[in-house]
Amino acid sequence: MIRGLIWRAAARLAADPRVRTKAADLLEHEVKPRAKALGRRVEPVVRAVRDDVGEAAREADPLKDPARFAAGLKERLDKRRRG
Repeated sequence: MIRGLIWRAAARLAADPRVRTKAADLLEHEVKPRAKALGRRVEPVVRAVRDDVGEAAREADPLKDPARFAAGLKERLDKRRRG
């Protein structure tokens, strides 16, 4: 019963042009800029971890020796976290 009420209220709000305009404005001016800024901040970290995964995979084949691969990757990530 409550779920139905919530669903109908959400549908009514979604059909309201003022709500749709406000949601689009919020997305464009608040959400997108914050997401882009976060992406720029984490990009170097993502690249570094990607490089660590590649190096660990070159040292130990993750399909043939997953334990050695995981241990090597863990060691690299621990080093990165510490310093």
